[in-house]
Amino acid sequence: MPRNDPPASVSALAILAGFAAAVWVTWCTIIVLVGGTMPLIGIRPETGGLTGFVLMLFVGEPILITLACRARMLILLPLSLATSRRPR
Repeated sequence: MPRNDPPASVSALAILAGFAAAVWVTWCTIIVLVGGTMPLIGIRPETGGLTGFVLMLFVGEPILITLACRARMLILLPLSLATSRRPR
């Protein structure tokens, strides 16, 4: 049975986007610990602290990872479908 695989460039782009999302969420979690402004979403925790860090680690991080994954799928799925090799 023939497969409908996307080109290697789309697969590499998906891996790169997943890595970027993981780095971004980790960065946001560290910002909650030390204080500052979170990148891309602009939320500014008043002060850093362990309570906010633990809350972000167990509640916020899964939510942000899910949102980043869905955004990646919304972008890469049409690209993958448009460039996939179709069996003849």
